[in-house]
Amino acid sequence: MMVGIGYNDEKDSELAARHAAKQAIDESDEPSITFLFTTDNYNQEKVLSTVKEVIGESKLIGACTPGIITSKGILRRGIGVCTISGKIKVETHLEKNSNSWRNGEKAGKILKNSGINSGTVFVFPDGFADNISDILRGLYNSLGPNYTYIGGCSGDNLRFSKTYQFTEKGVHSRSLAVAIVKGIEFSSGVGHGLRHTGYPMIVTKAAGKRVYEIDGRPAFDVYSECLGGISREDFPTFGMKYPLGLPYANKTFLIRDPIDVKEDGSIEFVTEVPQNSIVTLMKCDVNELIVTAEKVAQTAIEGVKSPKIALIFDCISRYMLMGRKFEEEFNVVKKTIGDLPILGMLTFGEVYGSFNVPVLHNKTIVVAVGGKRYGYK
Repeated sequence: MMVGIGYNDEKDSELAARHAAKQAIDESDEPSITFLFTTDNYNQEKVLSTVKEVIGESKLIGACTPGIITSKGILRRGIGVCTISGKIKVETHLEKNSNSWRNGEKAGKILKNSGINSGTVFVFPDGFADNISDILRGLYNSLGPNYTYIGGCSGDNLRFSKTYQFTEKGVHSRSLAVAIVKGIEFSSGVGHGLRHTGYPMIVTKAAGKRVYEIDGRPAFDVYSECLGGISREDFPTFGMKYPLGLPYANKTFLIRDPIDVKEDGSIEFVTEVPQNSIVTLMKCDVNELIVTAEKVAQTAIEGVKSPKIALIFDCISRYMLMGRKFEEEFNVVKKTIGDLPILGMLTFGEVYGSFNVPVLHNKTIVVAVGGKRYGYK
């Protein structure tokens, strides 16, 4: 197995795509699977067609992102390509207009019909879509626990207008790009580093990404009181630092990032918060986020005895919250995984298969190291 990484930040779509793909394929030879990450500064159709010209018949999966993670740091404008060659089985599918459980289930059935009965499922939903958790449940309903699940939600450069998902079959918005990969084993880890404040509350009224009431009162009133009485003008700053947490496995919490306060006092979140959920206010220390990133990378690298590639999915809200400190997180991760080739994306939600069940996370970092797993022949 050989791995190639290429990235380029030229303004011209065709030129940047060709340079990135050529750089990658020069290192890997003819690939079996290609990962393609782009920012929204480009003509996505032109990028895909150009990359396909270079890589040939390779299967491909990818998405648009607000930032590409490379070995030299973050590209806020650019194209990143990872090509992997070898005896690898791959099947991809692009489920268009994906916004429901049924879409996820359909995508899973199509992948399962490929006959690949185990491996890693890479999942790239539209980060602005509703019901992403339902989509993941539908996907799992078809595929089940014989696969590991890794990925991230696509986005744009914080305009919150349009995202793109793609496979070798084409480019589309409001869709779900998925791929099964068998022949390279991925060891992965996930974490956020936030702590709960100790105030358990119940979401008494919610629909989709809007939470209307907490403990029977307007959501923002309760949220504000938990922080000593903040104003709506203060919300963007405090919302970034104090998301909600839902109790999860192994005494951990799923993070749900608030993004806006509505006129009726409801709060809009990046991801759905189910009605009747128990939630608590979370808080963070940037240094703890960095320590957690190191632990996540260590977990990933320790599960592989012949590591070849590191794929990183890091939440855009971590990047924004940490500011200049984000470079410290990146350097810690890079040091932990050694000299491995790196490619990744800033995400609007991260997909990780805890206990081989895909779950949507916020404000986390996911590191997946590909190679040969311990215990596999």
